[in-house]
Amino acid sequence: MLCPLSPYPALAGRGPFRSKEVQMYLSEQERDRRYGLVRGTMNEAGVDVLLVVGNNHASGSPLFSTGSFRYLTDFFIFSLYGLLLFFREDEPVMLVPMELQEIMARKYSWIKDIRISFNYAETVAQVLKEKRLDDRKIGAISMESLPASAYLSLKERLPKVVFSEATSLVLPFRFIKGEEERLLMEKAGELNDGAYQEVLKQLKPGMREYEVAGIIEGYHRGKGADKTFNLVFSGPFPSTKDGIPFQGLPWCPGQRVIEKGDCVHMEMTTVYGGYWNQLVRIIAVGIPNTELERFHRATVATTQSGLRTMKPGMKMSEVIPSMAKTAEGYGFGLTTPMGHFVGLDLIEARVDADSRVILEPGVAMILHPRLDDFKGRRIILWGETYFMTERGPVRLTQTDDTLHTI
Repeated sequence: MLCPLSPYPALAGRGPFRSKEVQMYLSEQERDRRYGLVRGTMNEAGVDVLLVVGNNHASGSPLFSTGSFRYLTDFFIFSLYGLLLFFREDEPVMLVPMELQEIMARKYSWIKDIRISFNYAETVAQVLKEKRLDDRKIGAISMESLPASAYLSLKERLPKVVFSEATSLVLPFRFIKGEEERLLMEKAGELNDGAYQEVLKQLKPGMREYEVAGIIEGYHRGKGADKTFNLVFSGPFPSTKDGIPFQGLPWCPGQRVIEKGDCVHMEMTTVYGGYWNQLVRIIAVGIPNTELERFHRATVATTQSGLRTMKPGMKMSEVIPSMAKTAEGYGFGLTTPMGHFVGLDLIEARVDADSRVILEPGVAMILHPRLDDFKGRRIILWGETYFMTERGPVRLTQTDDTLHTI
């Protein structure tokens, strides 16, 4: 039986993830594939060691979040932060800040050498000196997430080491996801589908925004999610009687009481096995909202235009013009945020007109175009998570585009 505190619930029946002793999210074959890719690029770059920071941040750029740590360990740090020493020619060493995380990491990670450390700089210096790597080039993933105190102490203890930012060595491999990763994103999508259905069943006037968030988060965690990150906003759409525009997302759920005639905007986001999935929807409460219906039609059409345009090998920036043209045809302007590429971090790159990301099979993205009615109201996001295949993008949730009134 798995520990009830475990971030790794059993994945019964999911073949690639099965193990003789415990059930893991990813196979040893996937581990070996990743390690081969990363060590190959380390060799090309002349980097002997990667110093990878693991933290518990839920979103943000890959320069600050924790995806690369999980990519190389199949484990996430759930309190404070950890470090991974990933060697070009030796087995990796994981440093964790407490006994509980050491126990969990020994049981559920790929790493065999796991050490509790109360002074990371001291332990890192000791390990590198033992391995005679204390005068080599070390790539940090990332300099932005490594605490300044730890970095300064490392520089003092390892004066001959050359530190450099190395996020770009690993991130390109993370963008191209395989079948095991797609299955995990689909599972996260199932959790979002189920959470949305629970909201449709339970939402009613008199609830507060945080109660809606509680429905979503309770479903996510109750079904085995690693983490859950949800935004909720409610109010009259498209504006109050006083002319205050509907704020929409991003917005943290608050104490506001939801009333008949309101609209409830939700960004439902969860992670399973390290991989994120997001579903963005808005619901009319009590009575249909004709203005919302107009926005909704335009937003769905804008997304569909982008999906039809996407072909393997295209740049994401080449897709945006067709989406903008469709939005204009409905009388709106296409604005940011349009979405983001997703995987082990919720935001691995932005979807916008300047994006250089190539839409290769295995790339995953969240599309939620935001429309502007040219009256200063940028007020609706509607979207979901997609996975690029050789035939084009496929949706990773089963929820359709129906606009619900409850």
